[in-house]
Amino acid sequence: MGFVRKTPAGAFRACWRDPAGAQKSKSFRTKREANAFLAEIEGSLNRGTYVNPHAGRTRFGDFAQQWLATRTVEARTAERTVSMLRAHVLPKWGDWPLGKVDFMSVQEWVTSLGRDLAPATVSRCYHLLSMILRTAVQARLIAANPAEGVKLPRDRSRDVKPVTISREEFFGRLLPAIPPPHRAIVSAAAGAGLRWGECAGLTWSSVDLDRASLRVVQVAEETHGGIVLRPYPKSRAGVRIVPLPGFLLAALRELHASSETPDPRTLVFRDRVGRPLRRSNFRRRVWLPSLVRAGLLGQVVNAGPHRFRAVWPDREGVEWSAEFTTDREAIACVAAKAAGGMRFHDLRHAYATWLVTDGVPINLVQRVMGHEQASTTLNRYTHTPDDYAARVLAAFNSAAASLLPPGEETSSGEAFDGIGDDL
Repeated sequence: MGFVRKTPAGAFRACWRDPAGAQKSKSFRTKREANAFLAEIEGSLNRGTYVNPHAGRTRFGDFAQQWLATRTVEARTAERTVSMLRAHVLPKWGDWPLGKVDFMSVQEWVTSLGRDLAPATVSRCYHLLSMILRTAVQARLIAANPAEGVKLPRDRSRDVKPVTISREEFFGRLLPAIPPPHRAIVSAAAGAGLRWGECAGLTWSSVDLDRASLRVVQVAEETHGGIVLRPYPKSRAGVRIVPLPGFLLAALRELHASSETPDPRTLVFRDRVGRPLRRSNFRRRVWLPSLVRAGLLGQVVNAGPHRFRAVWPDREGVEWSAEFTTDREAIACVAAKAAGGMRFHDLRHAYATWLVTDGVPINLVQRVMGHEQASTTLNRYTHTPDDYAARVLAAFNSAAASLLPPGEETSSGEAFDGIGDDL
């Protein structure tokens, strides 16, 4: 039971014992303030929500370092977290006592970040701060998370839907534009729905050419220190067996035949010295130039003998152009400067959309995609095909033609006339 006593200096000291039995105290100018504070302390002790009123003096930077040391995450995640802390979070909050961080200060910080950083970056910084403060609440250093309810700038990039290529465009335009040594990895994304890390981490021991299937068990994770092969995928559902369609099976067989008796542990897709492919290099050297050659990013026009005009849009939609003496230079220019275009990951979106459009049950699509929940497959990885209107009408027209009695077929014009009369 706590008590209040008067000190020789004339102040009033509230005294109590914390859950561990340690004696605690805090001084106030008046006895009323001391009694009110002691009542709150005793109430929190009874409810099990006690927070040491002196614990809020801990500096945010010191607690953040302690928080980092207790985390168990992947190397790439830890790397991004440390980078964000150093660049954006600690410069503002490092010297603040935890108990002094308040809602309005967090809101002002988020608003100021939004003037210089992309909304997605601001959101990541905010969620990192909120995560650390939430842990401080759990550690009973502060009573509540002051970052809760802060309004973030709208991320309009989420409004931009992934580019869904049709099978006609993929086989007729994109795949022929990919350099032959790299057609197999592009086929793996479009024909098996593999993520980049799953492609880069695939070994021949996981590929069964006789049964036309592959098993996803390992992924490649890029960090600033290099590429780490992680012996498990993104989630438990990520471990899966995926059937190989004919075009992908043929590409893998050709790649296997070109290798000199590859060791089962050898990576299927690797660079010239056998190391895992780096995503940024592949995008710059292979993917973007292939999009340009396929006519899916910018445009290169033959303007005469030894004259090639490169045309590309910037982020604001403004069109730019330049002339070069070789086709290769023009393609390189468009690949480097054009905004937009397909991502390699969009092939995974296309794979799911093709399966759903062809009537494959969603639970089977979920399984080959490696998703924990079917809602992820439906909401993120399936998109409306360009010919959706024709498909909808064909579904009704074929059924109506077989079900309507002879002589009951009505023209579109007559049907609308009848509705008009009823109205």
